[in-house]
Amino acid sequence: MSVVYSIDMILDILFPKRCINCGKFEDFLCLNCKNSLKVVGFQRCPNCKNKNFCGKLCDKCVENFYFDQLILCFLYDRNTVLQKLVVNFKYKFLRSINEFFISTLENQFSKFFYDLNKNVIVVPVPMSREKMRLRGENHAKILAQNFAKKLNLNFCDALWRDHREDQAKLKRIDRLINLQNSIFLKKEYVNCLNDKTVVLIDDIVTTCSTVNECSKALKMANIKYICVLALARGH
Repeated sequence: MSVVYSIDMILDILFPKRCINCGKFEDFLCLNCKNSLKVVGFQRCPNCKNKNFCGKLCDKCVENFYFDQLILCFLYDRNTVLQKLVVNFKYKFLRSINEFFISTLENQFSKFFYDLNKNVIVVPVPMSREKMRLRGENHAKILAQNFAKKLNLNFCDALWRDHREDQAKLKRIDRLINLQNSIFLKKEYVNCLNDKTVVLIDDIVTTCSTVNECSKALKMANIKYICVLALARGH
């Protein structure tokens, strides 16, 4: 029996896990609450939202978008089990939730992405220094690092970001304007990303303005293809 396993077993005895949604002593999420989470089946065009199986932008919507594909795991609504999971992941960083999210990202990625090769690089959506000081961690980066490790892919923290007003506080049209020219490619990564396929990781996307601005910056390095992989999409 490994030391890590022994420690985890002792902690489970001393501090039994409770479902973060209903409080039942079982796991971080009991079976009933876990089954209430509906993983996205067929993906949709990120713009017009017509079903197209793998989440690629359709021909009539591709203009003004810099990424090629959006793969989602869940649809995000407030006051749901998923929101409680995301909040606990961001502010308490429970290892079990992290492992659950990575497993879900891996499963969705394997279903809807078809070009997995040595030229794939995983990149996180960046966070500004000001926001980092408030939150302490960039959770998109944590997801991206663990996802890359799980699939044995290269990880590259290739982007940096100017501080702007929080997107969540803005109306849809204002979000699009707020992020313009706010995300940049780090100069030291320009050459190593040339002709690569990028998997851009984020937790929650809404208007897609953030991931589109990230993709715009990445295209400066002559990226071949950009797949956005996100836990969920909000309204």
